[in-house]
Amino acid sequence: MEEQIYLVTGATDGIGKALSLALAKTGATVIMHGRSPEKADRALNEIGDATGNTHLHTVLADYASFDQVAALAEQVQTEFGGLNVLINNAGMLTDHRQLSHDGLELTFAVNYLAPFLLTNLLLDTLKANAPARIVNVSSTAMGGGLINFSDMQAEQHFDGWQAYANSKLANVLSSHWLASQLEGTGVVSNSLCPGLIDTNFLYTNNLFSSHERELMRGRMRSPEEGALVPLYLATAPEAAATSGKFFVREGRDGRRTLPLQWDEQLAGELVTRSFGYLKGWCQAPTGLIRRYPRTGA
Repeated sequence: MEEQIYLVTGATDGIGKALSLALAKTGATVIMHGRSPEKADRALNEIGDATGNTHLHTVLADYASFDQVAALAEQVQTEFGGLNVLINNAGMLTDHRQLSHDGLELTFAVNYLAPFLLTNLLLDTLKANAPARIVNVSSTAMGGGLINFSDMQAEQHFDGWQAYANSKLANVLSSHWLASQLEGTGVVSNSLCPGLIDTNFLYTNNLFSSHERELMRGRMRSPEEGALVPLYLATAPEAAATSGKFFVREGRDGRRTLPLQWDEQLAGELVTRSFGYLKGWCQAPTGLIRRYPRTGA
């Protein structure tokens, strides 16, 4: 564990911060990603003081900008070439349609395309350091998600919760697809739902009334508990042999996989189109991507 290098995105608050703390306690090198320099420094100092770990680092990138995500990948490759585990945790929820710096619907860009880009830019590094792991923090909200190729940018109709669910479904589909492509490389890719966690995530928008939020709080768990499933996938020896699965919590400390029916054609076309959106920042590896005839939702 002390020799491992972890990159945690969205590490300045909530689950990401709790996960960084748990990893720091093992003595590992933890790279903590954030958007705000002040929040990143504050989180690093708090975790450093709490653990005595001197192998903590911060990296900055606004996930609404693919240029910044690509620069983040380059910095990690240059300064932390021994990266072993990538934990895609950063995400957002909004109550109104917004555009990213690159002109794409913000939820789709930040929750799905940005981690997709970062993952693909770091794949060669992870393969070089195999055995390695990719952990994708998603949500069971994906059950209400829809991949509508005729309105990927929600220009016809926008609903904040639907956009979130769509992005979480995209996370899981791409994670599963990537696992199938990584067979034999020593790199595994899994996704998970951490449970309903009490973080600022649900309080930074008007999707839920104060009464609804108070009702939900009774069912929420702490960020420390929310970090348990991604921590398991990032560190447990047996998790290194598991790939292409979706994990949910079971009780406080347990976890189990959900037996999902995967639509391989849907996943394949989603990935194809994703590389199309990101063609200015990364290329689909030759022979890796498979194109499918599916064109509907």
